[in-house]
Amino acid sequence: MASVLGRAPLAGSVEWQPAILRVRRQGRMQDRDWTPILLRSDLVTAPTLLAAFLALQFLLPARLVLVGMGEAGRPSVAVGVLLAFLWVVSAGRGRLPSGRQPVRWAVGIFLMAQLVGNVVGYDRLATPAQASSADRWLIVTVGFVGVVLAVTDGTRTRRELDRLLRLLLFFASVMSVVGVLQFFRVVDLTRYIQIPGLSVNYELIAVGSRGDAGFARVAGTANHYIEYGVVLALLLPLALHYALFSPPGRTRWARWLTMGVIALGIPLSISRAAVVTLGLAMVLAAVVWTWRLRYNVLVLGLLAVSVFHVLNRGVLGTILALFTHAENDPSVTARIERTEIVLALFEQRPMLGWGAGMVTPGEFLLLDNQVYMFLVAGGVVGVSAFLALFLLPYLLGRSVRLRGRDEETRHLGHTLAVTMPTAVVVSGTFDSFSFATFVATVSILIGAAGALWRLEGGTVSRPLRAASPGDAVVATPLVLTWQKWRRVSWRHGQQHG
Repeated sequence: MASVLGRAPLAGSVEWQPAILRVRRQGRMQDRDWTPILLRSDLVTAPTLLAAFLALQFLLPARLVLVGMGEAGRPSVAVGVLLAFLWVVSAGRGRLPSGRQPVRWAVGIFLMAQLVGNVVGYDRLATPAQASSADRWLIVTVGFVGVVLAVTDGTRTRRELDRLLRLLLFFASVMSVVGVLQFFRVVDLTRYIQIPGLSVNYELIAVGSRGDAGFARVAGTANHYIEYGVVLALLLPLALHYALFSPPGRTRWARWLTMGVIALGIPLSISRAAVVTLGLAMVLAAVVWTWRLRYNVLVLGLLAVSVFHVLNRGVLGTILALFTHAENDPSVTARIERTEIVLALFEQRPMLGWGAGMVTPGEFLLLDNQVYMFLVAGGVVGVSAFLALFLLPYLLGRSVRLRGRDEETRHLGHTLAVTMPTAVVVSGTFDSFSFATFVATVSILIGAAGALWRLEGGTVSRPLRAASPGDAVVATPLVLTWQKWRRVSWRHGQQHG
């Protein structure tokens, strides 16, 4: 056993310690042999584990879990918990990047709010079903926090960050392809994925139908049609970023193809939430573009919509009807009717709520609204922690957009920033944090905003950057234009005063 955990004590040596607690001594290279493999940064790095996390999340069907673990047993969640553990070990060893990192505060506040909410729920004598749900929620939350911190503090270079984000887009495009194959009734690949040690927690979601014509709606490897469409729509601006800044040659074709595949999957979900996500994300992304780029993207979008309409007649009409006839849609009216119940539950426990993860459909009600979920489960504290989780990364991305060293960096900062308010808004249309693929996507984006801010030094002490003459994507910030105009007006007034 000593040969596994650590070196046996020698005569006159210090007291033996398990290998996982050993600290390598300077000048003694042989100590490296006794460092656990997961703590050797040159053998298993954070990007490697994050790549495994993305593969497990996007390639495996959402309802395939570790035997006996229930809803929290997704293999990707286990990797997230491992990353959280390794981050704590790295922090204890003093191996985290130096300097401030607001994302740590964001996820720390969110985690603390969930822990407090867990105590509050048990204090009111939660039922066994609620307690079990709370335990699963804490496991998922720890995994979420682990992924965010691994991206924020484990990404060593800008090249690693770009590689991770492109890998996220690649796996999202694979999920989109699975959905496309389902939509055209070619094959449902999720039915053929069987992994030893994993079992189906619930029956795999089948190809659904919507509208009078019964058009197919698909979920790919996601847990639901809504999640499938929302995740793809949330990632489309990021895919467009890498397509716009791709080098000429095969790489450019590959990145535009990735963007096209992701865009193709969005309408196949036939989801209102996906359309809202797409519209809001693209409008916010266009805020920093030049007028020429806005025109080109608009024309490209209209052309893509026209081609899709010709090839799949009736699908776009069905999606449009979801908005024009929303007042007759039971899913919409039910959400509206639940508002009074939500407010009544909130008024009974306004500050700390009923318990994090304990607002179950069976014993409370099905909310279908993540903002309502945090309001009822965590009260004012829970909602504030949820908003802070997205507000701080938004401000970091915004800072990089204003102060980045080059056009590509500024555009990436803005792209990551716009995903934050989009994720908050769409969380008001479905219970987003109940879907692992959405949570995984958001965790990577939040962590990427923190990593980009650290790597590019986008602090407020750096001056604002105007667009260079050769910039074709990002325009000069309005705040900088306004400042220059104010200076010119003031000087003009001084000269003629």
